[in-house]
Amino acid sequence: MDYLIKVGAFVLVFGLLIVFHEFGHYAVARLMGVKVLNFAVGFGPVLVAWRRGETEYSWRLLPLGGYVKMLGDDPSAPMDSESASDPAAFHNKAVWRRALIVAAGPIFNFILPLLVLFGSALAYESELVTPRVGTVVPGGPAAEAGLRAGDLITHVAGKPVLTFDDLVREVSGRASQPTEFKVERGQERLTLTARPREVIGAAAAEIGIVERFGRILLYPGEQVPTVEVQPGSLAWQAGLRNGDRLRAVNGQQVSTWRQAETALQALTGRAAELTWSSLHLSGAVPRAKLRETFQHQHASASKTASLPAPAVGQVAAGLGLSPGHRLIGPIPLDSAEDAQLGLRPGDSLVALDGKQVLSIEDAVDRLKAPYEAVLATPGYHTWPPPQRLERLQQSLLGRQLTVQRQLRPADRQAVAALLADAQLRSGGRQPKTALERWVKAQPDAQSQLDRGWIELSGPLQLAVKLNRDEHPELSLGLTSLVDRKPPEMQPNPHPIAHALRMTGAEFWRGATIIAVSTAELIKGNVPVRDLGGPLRMAQLTSEAADHGFEAVLRLIAWLSINLGILNLLPIPLVDGGHLLFLGIEAIKREPVSLRTRQVAAYVGLTFLGLLFLIVMKNDGQRVLQSWLAP
Repeated sequence: MDYLIKVGAFVLVFGLLIVFHEFGHYAVARLMGVKVLNFAVGFGPVLVAWRRGETEYSWRLLPLGGYVKMLGDDPSAPMDSESASDPAAFHNKAVWRRALIVAAGPIFNFILPLLVLFGSALAYESELVTPRVGTVVPGGPAAEAGLRAGDLITHVAGKPVLTFDDLVREVSGRASQPTEFKVERGQERLTLTARPREVIGAAAAEIGIVERFGRILLYPGEQVPTVEVQPGSLAWQAGLRNGDRLRAVNGQQVSTWRQAETALQALTGRAAELTWSSLHLSGAVPRAKLRETFQHQHASASKTASLPAPAVGQVAAGLGLSPGHRLIGPIPLDSAEDAQLGLRPGDSLVALDGKQVLSIEDAVDRLKAPYEAVLATPGYHTWPPPQRLERLQQSLLGRQLTVQRQLRPADRQAVAALLADAQLRSGGRQPKTALERWVKAQPDAQSQLDRGWIELSGPLQLAVKLNRDEHPELSLGLTSLVDRKPPEMQPNPHPIAHALRMTGAEFWRGATIIAVSTAELIKGNVPVRDLGGPLRMAQLTSEAADHGFEAVLRLIAWLSINLGILNLLPIPLVDGGHLLFLGIEAIKREPVSLRTRQVAAYVGLTFLGLLFLIVMKNDGQRVLQSWLAP
């Protein structure tokens, strides 16, 4: 069934692109009074054909394009005198009419994504996330400004925000600028000021496009009550450890940290009965298993303990509990975090390069900043791949991580076994893991084992490699252990306006990236191995189908923009080449000579033939590499 869905998605994508392009030529030709003889999708032998009026419609064997055949559109084809003088013939129409017919294909390729994106926004965004704060990440601009979970943001820099999308858009455009936020907090009306952190979006750095936008590190979904536990605290003594998840407070179910904190605060000076699920410890897992591991990390049976709540102050802090912002989530197998430091879920990241860490998100931003700065270097896209790789690897040198690991029974046994390893302790055997290095380096390892927690520290060299297309890829396996609840939703307050805005933004971004990519390809800064053909389109369609129909629609939009731009290039035999000759005819007041057009057609045919061979070679190599990949 999955295979059939992907095949159906490919037929939809390819068929819609070709049909819409050719329908543009067909519709405008009919509008201009030109006789259309054939409307074909594909090339080669006819699979299905039917005639209606003067036009024969057909679906052909090779799905590599399509065409519209008009009376008189081929100046080299023989014609009888009646057809040659027919006012419905293409060559007898004014230059501007012929230009409109030729340009209609690419224009319809630009119309299609507008329709698809607009329809997708209406269908899939009938409900939107509200601008209510769910989680404020420590160390981020939102936390420094004083924003709290539950706050409703109504204005950003004086502009009203009705949805979380509005909030993101306004913040994105104000990187490093002091920005006022009007907030409703219960019955209070507050004005807070934050300075959004500048983040470099370098996804298109290979073609010289670097986006800079602001963010304040908050999420619309409230975080679940996964806790970090202070060693030696009341909660610690009751058996809670880093990464455990609270389920109930005095029998009251809690599903968010804010609920847990509120329930605990109501118990000031009284006994607090806590129910929790322990974190299921695991080593590094394959990347394909990360999400599954994350979802089942608290599947253990619940435990309950009663603790005396502090008489004053914050009860949660008094018990030694805080939200687990610094806790590390599942680690990918063979990642640098696994191989070099032996990190695992539940470790608390306390320092990066000697500076305190307040959240995993803040640490990830700090780790990636030098890498992204290289991507944003002027002229980066003109560097050869080996130079890019060298500079990016250099930017990641010298990172030092320190984590706290709270020892559970299995950990104690492992450390005790290493302490008893005389060869390791004496230097007869060199340590291979971070834990072995720690045991060898700590003269008081036994006393730290007895207290129940240790600190592991070491260098981290993140991996950068060139992918199959020789584009650098950063392998960063550091993620947060904390999950979040679904955000608060509301009906889309302005569905039409929202859909228009989203359509315009997505279309403009797609057109910009594709136009710049094409220009860089022509200049030689983008290698021809990046080009793809039908097999590459099938691969992209298959990947999009894995993410649902909305992703397939977005792919249709981007491919249609790409087809429209490529068809406007002044290459003989494609629409851009025809428009070039019509432009010359308009200036000279006479058609380009038949000999010139024939020579141009041979040149164009040779060019397109070579291009076809290149893209098929690239597609074949991609398919072969995917089969041979482990």
